[in-house]
Amino acid sequence: MLNVQERSGATRKKTITLTDAGRTQIHTFAKTHQMTFSAAIETLALIGMEADLTALLIPLIHSSVERGMERQFNRIAKLGLLASAEAAMAHELTTMLLLQQIRQEATDNPQNFEDVMQVGQGDRTTRDGRIRAVYKDMRTVARGRQRALLRKPLRELVQQLQGDAVDVISDEEVEADE
Repeated sequence: MLNVQERSGATRKKTITLTDAGRTQIHTFAKTHQMTFSAAIETLALIGMEADLTALLIPLIHSSVERGMERQFNRIAKLGLLASAEAAMAHELTTMLLLQQIRQEATDNPQNFEDVMQVGQGDRTTRDGRIRAVYKDMRTVARGRQRALLRKPLRELVQQLQGDAVDVISDEEVEADE
């Protein structure tokens, strides 16, 4: 963004006369590039006199990039918030399921439900080992779904999140990626 402070040298007041059409075009240029009217006139005049375009265009490019980043920042922030909200919801649902499982075990085994809830280590020949194996299999499937999700283009993910899609990635997509 080129403004009075970024312009080199001292500025001096000069009165000029412009047509309405010229004034409108300069005003539009200044507004588009977030410049003062005077800075826009000076920039356009120097470009017209074939001044060093690099020095003149850098502030304009910087301004354009800055505005683009500002526009995309909101999108990125929204996606981050959506991810946080989904993670919080998943945490809450998992906590509810775990508490229900503990309640069920406490109802079924009131004397020793704490011992029943613990799953030890072991190989697939023991009950605890089989439980851990099922858990690891489920975790592998979940990680496969996560990897498949991360491979999707951002635009497609945003469209799915904005639509009626409940499941962002289907089992078929996971199987196709494996």
